[in-house]
Amino acid sequence: MKNKMFKKIASVAAISGMFVMLAGCNSSLLKETEVEGAQRPIIIQGPMPIEAEYFAGKLEKVKVEKSGKFVFYKGKLNNYPVIVTKTGKGMENAAAATALAIEKYDPIAIINQGTSGGHNPELNVFDIVLGERTTNIGSLKTTHMDEGQGMDPASWIPMDLMASEGSGSDDSANQVRYYYGDKDLLTAANAVKDTYTKGKVVEGTIGSADFWNSEVDRIKWIHEIYDTDVEEMEGASVAQIADAYDVAFLGIRILSNNKTNGGTYDPGTAPANQAYVYEVVKEYISMIKNK
Repeated sequence: MKNKMFKKIASVAAISGMFVMLAGCNSSLLKETEVEGAQRPIIIQGPMPIEAEYFAGKLEKVKVEKSGKFVFYKGKLNNYPVIVTKTGKGMENAAAATALAIEKYDPIAIINQGTSGGHNPELNVFDIVLGERTTNIGSLKTTHMDEGQGMDPASWIPMDLMASEGSGSDDSANQVRYYYGDKDLLTAANAVKDTYTKGKVVEGTIGSADFWNSEVDRIKWIHEIYDTDVEEMEGASVAQIADAYDVAFLGIRILSNNKTNGGTYDPGTAPANQAYVYEVVKEYISMIKNK
C-alpha cells in the first residue's frame, strides 16, 4: 500500500515538474519572441527645455517617464519608437542620462543635438554642424610651474583619458581623442540637408567641456589645437558612453552665436535645429525599415 502511494506521489511530482519545465520554456520562448519583435528606439537628446521640448511635441502617443532629474518623452515617429531625453546641461548630466537611457531602453542610435557657440569664423548663426568628429576640449594637462611662476594656459596640452589605464604621467595620453559620428546617421543627415534653408549644413568637429568661453583668443587657441567648429557642454561625454556600449552616435549642433565673427545669440536656433533633426530622424527610420 505504501509502495503504491509512494509511486503515485512520485508520478504526480514528475508530472508537476514537467509542467513547471514546460511553463519555464514557454516563458523563455515568449521573452525571446518579444525581444526579437521589438524595435530598438532612437534617442534624441537636448540639454535644456528649449532644446528638447519642441521635438518632443512632434511625437505621437507620448508618455513621460522620469528618473532622477532626467525626463524621457517616449513616443512614435512614423510608427517607430523615438525617445526624447532632456539631459540637463553639462558633461556629467549628459553622461549619466546617456548611460541610463541605454540601460533602460537599449537604443539603436543616439543623436545629441542643441545649440552651440561658433569657433570657425566661416560659420554663421543658424549654420548647423554635423559631428563628423566630437572631442572633449576640457581634458587638459598643464606644464610644470613652481609657486610664483604664474599660469600659462596656452602651453596646456590635450589629455586623452581613454588612452591608458595608468596615471596621468603616461605620455601615451598626451593626444586628442576624437569620437567619430556613425556613418549611417551621417548619411541620413546629409540626405536631408537641402530641406534646411536657414543656413548651411556642414560636417565638422564638435568640442565639449564644462566651460563657457567668451575669450576670443581662447576660442581661437582651441580651434587651432582641436580643429573645432563649435563648442557646447555635452556631446563628447555622450559619445564616450555610446562608444562604451557600442551604440551608434551623432552630434548635431546649430550655431546660436559666434564670437569669432560677431554673430550674436538668437534663441530661434534651438527649434530650428530640432526641426532639421526631425527630418534626419525620419530619413534614418526609412533607412532602418529598408534594410
